[in-house]
Amino acid sequence: MKLLPRFSLLFSMCILGMLPLQSMAQSQITGTWYSNGRAEIPCTITQQANNLVFTIGNSRSNGYFSNSTTVFATQWNASATLTTGGQGLLWNNQIWTRSPFSGYPSIAGSWGLAAYPQELYPVEQDNTFFTLTYQGKKLPGYFTSANTITIPEWNNAIASVAPDGNSITWNNQVWIKKSGATTPPINTPPVTQKLCRAELSSFYFAAQALGTVWGRMSTEPPMLTPDAITACTDALNTLDATLGTIQCIAFDRGRIRNLRGTLAGTGTRQLIVETETLIRDLQTVVQNLRVSGDNNVHISALYVGGIHLGAAQAWASSRQCLPTPMPAAVQNVIQNHLTTASNALAPYRACIPQFDLSGFGRVNLGSTNSILPHTQITGIETQLLWSVALSECCFTCTGEEWNR
Repeated sequence: MKLLPRFSLLFSMCILGMLPLQSMAQSQITGTWYSNGRAEIPCTITQQANNLVFTIGNSRSNGYFSNSTTVFATQWNASATLTTGGQGLLWNNQIWTRSPFSGYPSIAGSWGLAAYPQELYPVEQDNTFFTLTYQGKKLPGYFTSANTITIPEWNNAIASVAPDGNSITWNNQVWIKKSGATTPPINTPPVTQKLCRAELSSFYFAAQALGTVWGRMSTEPPMLTPDAITACTDALNTLDATLGTIQCIAFDRGRIRNLRGTLAGTGTRQLIVETETLIRDLQTVVQNLRVSGDNNVHISALYVGGIHLGAAQAWASSRQCLPTPMPAAVQNVIQNHLTTASNALAPYRACIPQFDLSGFGRVNLGSTNSILPHTQITGIETQLLWSVALSECCFTCTGEEWNR
């Protein structure tokens, strides 16, 4: 229970409160970089301990290391991963390199297996960086040498490119070029989307799922149990899938998958830090959405309310079938979660008039029945989900463009 004072402080913060990052050993990445290896597009990074400033052209963003090999640019709402021994910094739409490069073969065009002419895999290329569209998904990749490429999302699979650029050899198949060059990659403009009951209820439920991950990790032993890994994986899958359908929330979903992939091999203390960072950064994105709609409310209320209700539920769940009443410190953590959720949802009341906010204050945390607090909190969650799902409120939201 040594972590409780930190949580108590955290939960008493207002909605806009930020979580401090833990210090960690970082690579030194200060200096001049080059976008997609192009000498004519220099970029700069300045670094002071964990804090970073990225600059390319007239665009600038503060940032930080989210772990020892991943950085996050706050204003750009984007993360990047150090590659090739720290000589590359891979974003989702470009790669920054320590040195300029040129002379790569062109792989822009449509590719596929000779035996399946109907299957086409388009590749867009800008010097050392490329994007492959495979089965409807865009996968970033880059040249690791003059004739080899890699795609990180395919477990860093390596392929050889023929000198003439007409074939790509993977370890289990050979692709041939089926058509010429396509348009080079371009930045995607901001997405505008209408959100009504289906989207809003899904969004609330995904936020609640992320909150359960946070709370579950906080109540686990030094390494997550198999049951916890399964539960957290399912919750993160829910979040990933939901953000895939709400496209105006321009968040790097690769960060969710990265967290999911480390559940089994990372200690809970570090997982808590990474989860808190993800929660905070996603909250910033949601709060920065340009939203217009009914009753002059903002969907960030659903996000914060869902996060803290989910965390409260996970903490209460951890106390089932244990001696009662639960320790005062645990009661305090749960109460702080419930208070934060209630305060966050209060402005949204105009869209869910049938939902009773006073239920937050009636959870009996000091009960001698160890199951009662969890039952009451899950009841609030269910009532809130139905209220959002039946609400007549709709919103139009526009995400910020990640433009560099």
